[in-house]
Amino acid sequence: MFNIIIKETKEFIREKSYLFFFIMFPVILVFLLGNLLDETDIAESTIGMVQIDYQIDTQDPFQIAAIDSFVNGNTEQGMISFHKTEDFAQSIQLAGEDEITAAVMFGGTPLQIQVYEGTDRVKNRTVEAVLNGFIQINKTVSAVLKTSPEGLSEFKLEDADYTVDKNLNEKRSMIDYYAVTMVVMISFMSILVGSNAFIGERQNKTINRLIIAPQNRVSMFLQKICGMAPQALLQVAIIMITSVVVFKASYGATVESNLYLFFLFFVITFCMVSLGAIIGLLIKINPFIVIMPVLWIMMFFGGTYSKELDIKGFSEFMPNNIFQRAAFDVAIFGRYEMANSVILICAVTTIVALIVGAFLFNHKEEER
Repeated sequence: MFNIIIKETKEFIREKSYLFFFIMFPVILVFLLGNLLDETDIAESTIGMVQIDYQIDTQDPFQIAAIDSFVNGNTEQGMISFHKTEDFAQSIQLAGEDEITAAVMFGGTPLQIQVYEGTDRVKNRTVEAVLNGFIQINKTVSAVLKTSPEGLSEFKLEDADYTVDKNLNEKRSMIDYYAVTMVVMISFMSILVGSNAFIGERQNKTINRLIIAPQNRVSMFLQKICGMAPQALLQVAIIMITSVVVFKASYGATVESNLYLFFLFFVITFCMVSLGAIIGLLIKINPFIVIMPVLWIMMFFGGTYSKELDIKGFSEFMPNNIFQRAAFDVAIFGRYEMANSVILICAVTTIVALIVGAFLFNHKEEER
């Protein structure tokens, strides 16, 4: 096992193209994108005043009271301006022209909320978050009202905080953004490393020697893929350390969160390597030709190169976008739930991929 690990690591270090594209290239991109796009992309956004026109179309006195309470509570906090409109069609038009942030219709039984947004994505997310807070509280109150009305005697909707100021304690720059996305990029592209696991043997005409060797094929496959683990550790460590030391990038706020991010990136990287190995066993042409176009499309639309490129209902389903959001949750907010899920899914995927790959390699026939 150790001989194979040492062999794979030496081959990785000797291969100059790997060293450039999987270590130096993302480090260079952190510097270039972080500085060149610093004026166009802003890591932190000032939301400003959120202006919402709303109309109530329900006869339910409880819902009317709840909506009024919600509106008054936010207005008193001074972060969101609500205006009750009589001409909702005009409000929709104003939202479309970005004269106001959004037009909201409260109506129906049970209560339904229709939102007509403008084009400011940051303000739109703010409106969505605030309304989701209202919906969750409203559902809770409605449930209590049905089961135990006396439980509402001490509950006041005015006491609910729908918007909360939070000091993140550190101003984030685009260097910080790309420091994360470039590690995710290289982790994501490590699928190419896995797909090339047996390319060397094919090129050197030694693939058949592995197939007919007296050793257990499953063991040989697992040793070959696990031998790439040091490469994954090396490339993630170099990119993160260089970004912090040379470019003064910030990842997590604490040592623990940085170690967790390192582990997250390693798990993602090794998962991609394992998946790539299956592709390399299934196709005989250069995997680069098949995989690379798909990777670039995913990374382009997944926000790897610009956070401004975000297609609702599409970008958030890109795997790299999911990995990035999980990493930013840890780095900025100290939230680990999404990252834990990513680690669990990647670990399970890796195990399945290794089993499938071992099965394919065990049944592989000699090549002519």
